Amino acid sequence: MNKFLKWSIALGFLIIGGYLIAQWQMKVQVIDFLNKKIPNHIDFAYDNLTVNLLKGNLHFNEIEVVSLGKQTSSCEIMVSAQQLSISGFSYWNLFINKSIHVKSLHLLQPDLKFKTCSKDNGDGNTNQANPIKLLKEIYIDEVVLKSGKVSILNAKEDKELLSVAAIDVQLNEITTNPEIITEYIPFRFSDYHITVNELNAPLGNFEQLHMGSITLNSSTIEVADIVLNTTLSKKALSQKIRVQRDHIDLQIPGIKITDHTYKRQNDTLQVNFATMSLNTPILEVYRDKSKLEDFTRKPLYAEMLRNLPFHINIDATTITEATIIYEENIPNEVKAGALSFEQLNASIDHLSNIKNSGDNVDIKIESDLMGAGKFNLNWKFNVHDEHNRFVISGGLSNFKTERLNEFLTPNLRTQTTGTIDQMYFTISGDDYTANGDIKMNYEDFKFQVLDKERKGVKKILSFIGNLFINDGSKADEDGFRYGTISTERIQHKSFFNYLWISLQDGLLDVLTGSGKKE
Repeated sequence: MNKFLKWSIALGFLIIGGYLIAQWQMKVQVIDFLNKKIPNHIDFAYDNLTVNLLKGNLHFNEIEVVSLGKQTSSCEIMVSAQQLSISGFSYWNLFINKSIHVKSLHLLQPDLKFKTCSKDNGDGNTNQANPIKLLKEIYIDEVVLKSGKVSILNAKEDKELLSVAAIDVQLNEITTNPEIITEYIPFRFSDYHITVNELNAPLGNFEQLHMGSITLNSSTIEVADIVLNTTLSKKALSQKIRVQRDHIDLQIPGIKITDHTYKRQNDTLQVNFATMSLNTPILEVYRDKSKLEDFTRKPLYAEMLRNLPFHINIDATTITEATIIYEENIPNEVKAGALSFEQLNASIDHLSNIKNSGDNVDIKIESDLMGAGKFNLNWKFNVHDEHNRFVISGGLSNFKTERLNEFLTPNLRTQTTGTIDQMYFTISGDDYTANGDIKMNYEDFKFQVLDKERKGVKKILSFIGNLFINDGSKADEDGFRYGTISTERIQHKSFFNYLWISLQDGLLDVLTGSGKKE
């Protein structure tokens, strides 16, 4: 064996040995870094660490991370994963640019659990006073979270507040530095893609929310198979409650949101959407009127939006081909009365509770009523008006009033006949009173008062009532009779009750008054 070959072999062993020593030394340095630099409130454990010095790769197997102490709304964060891989560590950037640059960070099959803070926790245990301290800027080309699960538990860990069966996340061009790391969101990124499957969350003691899938990126959000419903049956809910409460079943096949942005100002989250569309939602609401009435004051929608704990701005919202069914069951054994709106299309412009946004909320609705007439509604209000003033106008055409008997007979012990050819109304109101005008063109309108069993007609009361109702013959040259609206709001009832009693007042004036335009 000549000298050159011997030197080559020796040099080879030296290089390999040096590489192994360097790789071992790097592993020691990584372990030492984790022991010294991870804050005391974070525990980081793993089964095995593999280092590839040439490629700049680190692989942690079976990792577990526990963060104790208050972090925003969570008091404990637990993360376990099959593998954490860091690839493409740049030595050049570390030694020349004094920054940390990594090509990719992959987290495989992570299970993320968050435990909320108890009410008496306060801010004493917050770790905002002891943030993670960075000495260098960090850049990561890509962060990927693959096949993860998420759950949020209450402080006692006996109730799941939210669960996600599967989540995939990809973030691109992530960066942080000693200043950014201390902010509410401790990093920046350019764009992202997130998919979520089977999200479930209880909403109070009686309702739950389910979303089949969520797909979002930097420009759009698409949600499929949304269900918000009461967990109990109608009968079971009635057995549980003392005061009246709606039994809800809302199903939305799809929601799409475009141009969504978020920011935090003065500790308040602001959400901005350019458009939001809801396709073919179905809402069924049932109320057992045999229960005690809830006399808690109900705020109008302007006040509700004004008092949200976050700011929201949606330029344009559309609802397409919706169905709404409202049922009431009163203290008797007859079938519940139902009121239905079909083929409902709606647009909502300038839905915002941000001050100085300028525009009023503008709502337009068109639908079929009970499958027997066309109904439309225009509704405007200013969210920041402390008097909660609103203007609402609308109309009803070609309506066969017999179809209303499905709702009137069980609930109001009346039934009607006749046709409303055209009806138009305008109502201006606030939190206390509403006034307006109404005109109606109708034919052969009559009503009957039923007995308690709703099977027989109280002929005398029906006869006396119909004596005061004009049959529509005494109208203007266009066939309209006119009336006025003047009502007081019942503070513990909803806005739609307010609208209903206002229309009721106007209809009564049209039918029994002079019918002349004032």
